[in-house]
Amino acid sequence: MTARLQRRAAGFTLIELMISITITLFLMAGILALVVNMKGSFTTQDQLGRTQENTLFALTTLDTTIRHAGYFPDPTINAESAAMPETTTANADGSTFLVGQSMGGSAGAGSASDTITVRFQSASDDGLMNCAGDTNKTGANLSWSNTFAVNASSQLTCTVSVDGGAPGAPVALIDNVASLRVLYGVDSAAPAFNVDRYVTAADIGTTYPFTSVHSVRLSIVFNDLVNSRAGAVVTLPVLTHTINLMNRRYAEQEVVP
Repeated sequence: MTARLQRRAAGFTLIELMISITITLFLMAGILALVVNMKGSFTTQDQLGRTQENTLFALTTLDTTIRHAGYFPDPTINAESAAMPETTTANADGSTFLVGQSMGGSAGAGSASDTITVRFQSASDDGLMNCAGDTNKTGANLSWSNTFAVNASSQLTCTVSVDGGAPGAPVALIDNVASLRVLYGVDSAAPAFNVDRYVTAADIGTTYPFTSVHSVRLSIVFNDLVNSRAGAVVTLPVLTHTINLMNRRYAEQEVVP
């Protein structure tokens, strides 16, 4: 057997084997890095998607519910005093309603979130939903008090009271809400029917009657799911949303303190 054939029969040399292993390791490292990057990208996209879904759902639920404050069916037949009677049982945020009142709330102390409660009436099978997504199937009119708050678990919650009764159990609507602030737009100077200042819940019922409220301004802060880490929560910029009230009662009164 010639020397060339002997070298071929001997197989790979140690140097050739080491080169092959090195190339394989480089390829595996590249594939692993690609997988890690793809996983990180998927996680980021998933978290961004969740944040967008939470934002849309929160704004839709808050907007739809608050916009109906003071609504009741057939105002030419039904009296407001009957549809919106005085309540003695406290809502979920501790507030009660006077006759005709359909909005209240509390201003959170320090960094605590605010609450807002709105009341409206629905007719049976009219499709109108409360903040928990329930509709009226009772065969009679129902008055719903809807309280929005943020709990200790950073969840936006909704609590419903029916016909001035005791509040039900809070329903968690979305997660990762850092704070909720509520301001009430009032008309305090000429010309009439224009919101010229926003005040807190502490001013409603004292400096300004609830009938002077024309709009509600919400400021919501969500947790940043992409950049937050355990023990180091990062929040997104404040999201501000203004809701114009549809009930005519809130567009009839100008108040000058």
